[in-house]
Parts: sequence; structure tokens; C-alpha cells
Amino acid sequence: MNFLLTERIADYDRFNAWFESEALPKIEAAGGKVILKGVQQDDEQQLHMVMSVGDPAVLEAFMSDPAFTAERVAAGVDVESTKLTFLK
Repeated sequence: MNFLLTERIADYDRFNAWFESEALPKIEAAGGKVILKGVQQDDEQQLHMVMSVGDPAVLEAFMSDPAFTAERVAAGVDVESTKLTFLK
């Protein structure tokens, strides 16, 4: 299952340092994959990621995990702004 995740972040460098060292290994260990990650040219606080997971339950587990949510907040993510768009 492929999806687009968009959300507001405080600082891309701060987010990326956390994501690459902490989040990505967890995502990959659960069978997830990041296809593309970046911020808008005209708004560096607007993050876009195209990702893939084999099992939708993996995505649900990450999105509902209070510890992972706390990590995201600490990395500067405005979790209230997160939007998921599922892709065919």
C-alpha cells in the first residue's frame, strides 16, 4: 500500500536528523519503505513523504503509538497537521 503523508514541521534539518537515525530504521524493520521525502521549495515547513507498507496494520500501529507520536512531536512535527492520502 502506497501513501502520501503531509505534515507541518518546525525545521527540516531537525526532523531529518531524527527521521534518518530513529524513525527510518523502525519503519524499515516493520517492512515499510520511504520512496520520496522532502519539503516544498516555497515552504520548508511543509513536509511531503511518499511511503509504502505491505500491511496497512503497520501504518496504523505507527500512527496510534503514543511513544512514536511523542518522538515525532519532539522532532518538531505538528501532529495535528498530519494528512494521509492513499494512492493506487
